Amino acid sequence: MNLQNLSLFQECFGEVGGEVQRLENAPLARLNAPSLKYETSVPQLEYMCLMMENMVLTKKLKGNVYAGFQKFSRAANVLDRFQAMTEFSNVTIFGENDMAMNPNDGIQYIALPPESELMREWFLIIDTPMFKSMMVAYDLEGFGVHTVEEGRKFKGIKTSSPAVISKAVSLLEPYVPSPLAAR
Repeated sequence: MNLQNLSLFQECFGEVGGEVQRLENAPLARLNAPSLKYETSVPQLEYMCLMMENMVLTKKLKGNVYAGFQKFSRAANVLDRFQAMTEFSNVTIFGENDMAMNPNDGIQYIALPPESELMREWFLIIDTPMFKSMMVAYDLEGFGVHTVEEGRKFKGIKTSSPAVISKAVSLLEPYVPSPLAAR
């Protein structure tokens, strides 16, 4: 599969069991569930990602972190967290090349081709020997629909299933320039 047509959402959504849950105003316990299918908006996705990022940072996990923010500019507010993760893990960020990124910050940046399927997806994959977690969400509306971007709607999955995470990683690895060996 080429990067243009790659969709983690399409490849992995059916691998997670259960019904789709609406997460607006959901209790934190539901957002922290090890596995779920959901429809939600930006704040809940930010919370799920923050919890996953904190595991890497607080436990100093050695492994691989893959993130997709649709556009590089969407990573700007959390870039310091991902740069901090490079002390322990290999970090790769996928996105539309809509802003210059620092090629010396320890992060591998993968520019997505125009009209790529991944440009509609937001994902975070933590793949370490001690902790595995993945969140992938498909943007149901796109940019520019809402005055406040936090209202954008997504459908996706969160899972800690090693098999699903391994599948997602195997789909992304061919596009990472140098083989990522777990630190």
